[in-house]
Amino acid sequence: MIIAGTGGLGLEILGMLIDNGYEKEIVFFDENPYGPENLFGKYRVIKKDEELQQHFRNHGGDFITGIGNPRIREKVTLRIKNQGGVLTSVVSKRAGIFQFNTIPPGTIIHPYVLISHHLDMGECCALHAHSSIGHAARLGKYINVAPGVSIIGPIEIGDYTYIAAGAVILPHIRIGKNVVISAGAVVKKDVPDFATVE
Repeated sequence: MIIAGTGGLGLEILGMLIDNGYEKEIVFFDENPYGPENLFGKYRVIKKDEELQQHFRNHGGDFITGIGNPRIREKVTLRIKNQGGVLTSVVSKRAGIFQFNTIPPGTIIHPYVLISHHLDMGECCALHAHSSIGHAARLGKYINVAPGVSIIGPIEIGDYTYIAAGAVILPHIRIGKNVVISAGAVVKKDVPDFATVE
């Protein structure tokens, strides 16, 4: 498994894989020339595309992108796919996910996330600890849901939206693409594309 990104989200993914009992090799990918050669003296950090391609040939193509910024996460994900990577998901065994849900490729679900039934979600969303998503919610791709967010369905949220910690989104609302919901905000009405809600 390749984890793209050695920052906070990448390390959280590593922690979830270990907690889940993942037994295959875990390697990081991060191009930063000043970054470490390995993490914790155990996990190798690949820095070049050639090394990445060789790893995929020798060990399979599974990867997950551990980068918080939705736009950068998409850029890196598409690049690694073009190198032969196969996008996979990482779901904490401590998350609560009801029946009748499909988890798309690239999804990151942290411990203690609660997902009700009939979630329709695009690829590469990151749902952080103690966030909850109510029934019949529709989430686009590359959405970031920070810790402690409460999304009360049914609701629709557009691509690349960032929802900061502790925000509450009330039901029957449409939130556009590229929206930023600030920490602790309570969203009571529709939000257009590219807006910021304080």
